[in-house]
Amino acid sequence: MKDWPKNHPKAKAMARRRREILDAAKACFIQTGYAGTSMDAIAERAGISLMTLYRHAESKDDLFAATISDACRVRDDKERAYFEGLIGLPFRELLVTSATHMRKRIMQSDNVALMRLVIAEASSFPHLLPLAYDSFIAHFEGLASEIIETKAAAPTDKIAEAARIYVDCLLGADVLRLLLGEDGPPERTDNLKVELAADTVLSMVQS
Repeated sequence: MKDWPKNHPKAKAMARRRREILDAAKACFIQTGYAGTSMDAIAERAGISLMTLYRHAESKDDLFAATISDACRVRDDKERAYFEGLIGLPFRELLVTSATHMRKRIMQSDNVALMRLVIAEASSFPHLLPLAYDSFIAHFEGLASEIIETKAAAPTDKIAEAARIYVDCLLGADVLRLLLGEDGPPERTDNLKVELAADTVLSMVQS
């Protein structure tokens, strides 16, 4: 999906339109599935013409990839500033606070619905699987690597391994339970998982 340059004279309007398109696309994909969603339906839901939609996205594949990516990435300057503000925290507190945010993000109901959609459509549209992996799991592993790297003087491969374990500790079977329709874990479990994730990383990079 096209990203308009920030210095474009209509940058704010374009960003607002992009947001409207992504929200409409997500609602359509969740409601009618990947196969059942058309560009016409997305344009209608967004309140724009089909021609306008194609100025922002080349195809349904392109729009689905953008929808999945948008589900987890840092959306705005406020949240980006939030992450940047965490860097000054002590290492363990940084890991715990970041883990709490990531865990809540991945387990949002819309994100779980999108993951269910990818799984349901995978046999007919296998190319959706790597898109979802890159946008959910790989996204968080990359973010975890950046966070760990700010505090740990460890080799790159060790930081990458610690980031993978960090994300595994945060998600694990809890995401599978949500995908299978179980209720979300209690707050006590959330706290235990983020503490475990933080302590596991510390033991890996400080040993």
